[in-house]
Amino acid sequence: MLTLGADSPSHLPRTLFLASEDSLPHQQAYAPLRQGLSHPAPLFVAITSPEAQHWLHHFDCHQCLIITSGPAALKKTLETTRQAQVLSIMITMNQHQQLLQHLDHNERFAALFMDLPLTQRLEIAKQHIPMLRQFTMVTSPQDQAHRMDWPDNLTVFIHDPKQHLLEPFIHAARHGDAIVTQPDRDIYNAKTLISIMMTTYRLGIPLIGHSEALHRAGAMLSIYADPEMLGKEALALLREQAPYTTQPLPQRHTTRYQVVINHQMARSLQIHVETP
Repeated sequence: MLTLGADSPSHLPRTLFLASEDSLPHQQAYAPLRQGLSHPAPLFVAITSPEAQHWLHHFDCHQCLIITSGPAALKKTLETTRQAQVLSIMITMNQHQQLLQHLDHNERFAALFMDLPLTQRLEIAKQHIPMLRQFTMVTSPQDQAHRMDWPDNLTVFIHDPKQHLLEPFIHAARHGDAIVTQPDRDIYNAKTLISIMMTTYRLGIPLIGHSEALHRAGAMLSIYADPEMLGKEALALLREQAPYTTQPLPQRHTTRYQVVINHQMARSLQIHVETP
């Protein structure tokens, strides 16, 4: 748990926004914080900048706050800082836990996890597609090791690295009404999305996506928080904690999300999608 402390309760801590790269998603997450914490606005620095190391040392103080955007930014902060308080966004719960797993004390590290709890995503999917009863999921052995509390209406298929990636998807399609995806880059990445999407479409099984990338690739229904939402929630969290004295900031999942429906895919699969 993170506790924000400041010499003057009417002022924000000195704030650095450290991005994993200087790209549009991180700029979108930064924008609400730049506008909402404007006296002064957080300094935006990407870890790829030659000045990143300098600014990390500069903002490493008890009255400083570093907002990390993405796993690489948190990793760099862990390697460099000893005192600054840290709020991480644009990161999943598993990524955050893996990076902090060897720390003896993680009280200065807070987070808004970008992934929604799996049970919540399944409930949201059922609200929009009432016919869904049984879900399946394909996961890597590494991801499986971090997840032991699967819902009762979910059957999990582990991808053996020795087998073709699409084999577990074929099995998953035979045992459920929909395949739900999770943030697992060993399974879902730029090289695999198209083949996964084509295979599941031919099998007539809808895909419930977890990200904008899955939506763009053709998932029938996607549930996710976009970067701007995460930036706005981080801003709201910081404002709620004013005057930044002894109240801790949490490590928790985001409460903001959007549901995006691919109506063309739904029609092709002859699936009725409702708007609750």
